[in-house]
Amino acid sequence: MSSEHSVLKQLHPLIRPYVEMVLRKGNVGVCMGNLRISDVKSGRPTLTQTKEPCGDRFKIYIPFAGDSLKWEVIFDSCQPSNPPDFIFLGENGNFDPDIEKLENLTDWDPKNPESLVLVIEDLMREYRCYQKQLIEDYSRLQFEYSSLQGLEACDDVEVHMGNRLPGTLDSPVNFLIRLPIDLSPIPQYLVKDDPGEDLAVLLAKFHNTEGLRVTPQLFLSPKVEHALGDNTALRIPRFPTGGCLMDYVPQVQDFLQKQIDYIVEGYQRRREYVAAFISRFGGSVLEYDAESFTKLSLVLEWNEFFFVLHIELPSRFPQDMPVFTFQSCYHLSKTNGEPFVSVQKSYPYSPRWTGEEMAHRARLFILDTIPQFQKVSVSSTKL
Repeated sequence: MSSEHSVLKQLHPLIRPYVEMVLRKGNVGVCMGNLRISDVKSGRPTLTQTKEPCGDRFKIYIPFAGDSLKWEVIFDSCQPSNPPDFIFLGENGNFDPDIEKLENLTDWDPKNPESLVLVIEDLMREYRCYQKQLIEDYSRLQFEYSSLQGLEACDDVEVHMGNRLPGTLDSPVNFLIRLPIDLSPIPQYLVKDDPGEDLAVLLAKFHNTEGLRVTPQLFLSPKVEHALGDNTALRIPRFPTGGCLMDYVPQVQDFLQKQIDYIVEGYQRRREYVAAFISRFGGSVLEYDAESFTKLSLVLEWNEFFFVLHIELPSRFPQDMPVFTFQSCYHLSKTNGEPFVSVQKSYPYSPRWTGEEMAHRARLFILDTIPQFQKVSVSSTKL
């Protein structure tokens, strides 16, 4: 934010509102990435004296298909109401949009602070068409792009052919694909602190136009990443040798859906487990996690021996079994002076059991374990 403020301070006061709106609303493309402004300069003669900032040209960086486009925007601070000019850097002069198709540039409205945003949107629409034209001479790329159109597992796609690799006649090509994703079934506690967008995009990098080597990479918005886990920990399927995006993209989309289903099922099973214990041990419940259902504590008594049973449900429940921690209400550990505890990680358990069955089996295990726990807590600690 401080760098944006520094950039804005350098701009002419009548040009600044256009750029402010670009920084605030200029989220474009499949990844809805933010635009970045840098290298503010002035085109005024060096001898011109002025007390106000006179920056009227700058570079704008636009995320597109896994790359970053760099364009130069040129206003005239002597006539700030005039529409800007553009220089498309890094395109070898080949991107030359038809100005007649840039309605917001030909009909520039100097009174609308969103005018520059609208022109950039027009230019991006034409740039996407330009990139589509570039791949028309390559049958493999054209097939990949056309096969994604209308695919249920693909909401939107951008393609970008980069500059030729040094010493070759080939170019790397990126396909950036927005995948449909619905987090509405996800428990609210996982997404309540991230009110942003549900966004998952797949970047498929073709290292040459023949597609002999393709490297996929998954990117998630903060909200999705918090719900499903770090994208580096999510191991998406490998792109098969000789495979195509039409077959691969649905595999990745199915992979994400299975992650959502897995999280929802785990939450529902944890809630069922805790509910079963509350039903069976209702009067003994000390506390429980009513949000994520990952913890439960019971105060139990056996032959006038009182103890607390802490139950922790792992993130991979029910595949992984809960951890039982028996805590004495009387005895302190000799080593640290804290209540004596015994942790149990192995006992009769099956992930296929219902919550009621798990609670019943746990009760039997507790009854079998209490006598030994009482004996050890008395002999191994001091009163």
